[in-house]
Amino acid sequence: MSHRRALVVSSLLALAACSDPPDTSPLGLEFAALAQKPEQAASVKVQHVLVAFVGAKRGSESKRDYAQAVALTTDLLAKARAGEDFAAMVKQHSGDDASTTGIYEIQASKPDAYVEYFTTVGLRLAVGEVGVAPFHRSKCPYGFHLIKRLQ
Repeated sequence: MSHRRALVVSSLLALAACSDPPDTSPLGLEFAALAQKPEQAASVKVQHVLVAFVGAKRGSESKRDYAQAVALTTDLLAKARAGEDFAAMVKQHSGDDASTTGIYEIQASKPDAYVEYFTTVGLRLAVGEVGVAPFHRSKCPYGFHLIKRLQ
């Protein structure tokens, strides 16, 4: 192997080693499938439940651990998809500011307005569809976001 080719191969291996490993958890796979879809609109209105936990950027007040957050998110996702009252879930379970309704407008032209995974999911949901943005230290650091597109 030539010196140049060896350098290229070692550089690619180094980059691969620095990237995030794929999240193969059920919630990670849910997100990966949704992230493959095209954006549905340039601007969407969504409502979300933030499932925070101790260790997330916001969440020590929740007193739940990571495993409890995963279980709660999974349970709420199933209930939301079964048609349970999403606004009631926001009120009861969200770690977001309690004074809000959890409703946000996401614009494709302002991708940095919210954390990356929140934007990714919100822009890819169809109206009425529910998806999840899983916790990630830099791309979704506040916890798990259960997101429903309203408009």
